Amino acid sequence: MSYFFIINPNAGRKYGDIRERIERFFSGRKLRFEIEFTRAREHASELSARAVLGGFAKVVAAGGDGTIRETAIPLIGKAAALGILPCGSGNGLARNLYIPLDFDAALEGLVKWAPRPVDAGLANGRPFFCAAGVGLDAEVAHDFNSLSSRRGILPYVWHAARRVLSYKPSPVTALVDGRRLELRALVNAVLNGVQYGGGARMAPGAYIDDGFLDLVSVKKASLLRLLAAVPALFRGTLDKHPGIYSTYKGKVIELDCGAGAWYHLDGEDFFSHDGKLKFSALPGALKVIAPKQSLPEN
Repeated sequence: MSYFFIINPNAGRKYGDIRERIERFFSGRKLRFEIEFTRAREHASELSARAVLGGFAKVVAAGGDGTIRETAIPLIGKAAALGILPCGSGNGLARNLYIPLDFDAALEGLVKWAPRPVDAGLANGRPFFCAAGVGLDAEVAHDFNSLSSRRGILPYVWHAARRVLSYKPSPVTALVDGRRLELRALVNAVLNGVQYGGGARMAPGAYIDDGFLDLVSVKKASLLRLLAAVPALFRGTLDKHPGIYSTYKGKVIELDCGAGAWYHLDGEDFFSHDGKLKFSALPGALKVIAPKQSLPEN
C-alpha cells in the first residue's frame, strides 16, 4: 500500500511537526509513503494529480477543508482514495465522515479503515465536497480568506458578527429539480453533508452518500431571534425554527443571485460575474478513507 501526504503548513490548527509525526508513525511499517508541502492556492491539486500519475493508492490531505477540497479534485472518478488528517478551522468534511479530530486517531485510521464512496458536488463545473453557499456566508468566507492573517474559528466568528448586523439580503431565484422558489435570505447554502464544519449542522436531513444536495435557506431576522437559533444550529434542530429556516432536497439546484455575487466552495471564495450558479450532485464520485460506522459526534 502506498501513501502520498499533502500538508498545508498554514493550517488553522497546529499539531507540532506533522512531517515528524507521520514519519514516526510509518517507521518500521512496510508501506511506501511520500510527503510534500503546499506552497500556494491550488498547489494541493497539482500535488494530488502528480500522486495519481505516480501510482499512489491513497492521497492524504493534512489541512483544512480548502486543502482537502483541492487534494480531492484530481481523485474524482479515480481508483486512488482520499485520506484526511483534519488540521483546519472547521474540519467540515472530516466531521461529516465521523473522522476523529484527534490527529493520532485519524493517522491510525489511514491504515485501519477501508475506502468508502461518497458524493461530490459541482458548482458551475467546480467541485466541492462538503458545502457551498451564497449570501452572508460567502462574503464572510471572502473576508476571512482575504483580510485575516490568523487562522482558526475566532477570526471567522469575528467576521461573521461584523457582517450580520449590516448585511442586506438580495433576492435569489432558485430552481430545485425544476421547482421554482423565490428566496430572500441571509444564507442560501447547498450542502452535500450535514454540516459546514465547526459542528454547525445546517442540513440535519442530509447524507453525504445519498445522491442528493440540500438547499438550506436562513432568513434575516432580529439579532435576538438569530441568537436564539444558534443552539439549534449545533444540535441539528434548525427545522424547529420554520419562521427563519427552510430546506429543499434535489439533484440539480440552480441559483440566480443577480449580477456580481460571491460564492464559496468548502470555504474557498469565488466570484460569479452574472450571479448564476448551477449545482449538481455526483453520486459516489470520490473514495474516502473513513469509518464504516458512525462514531460518536465530534
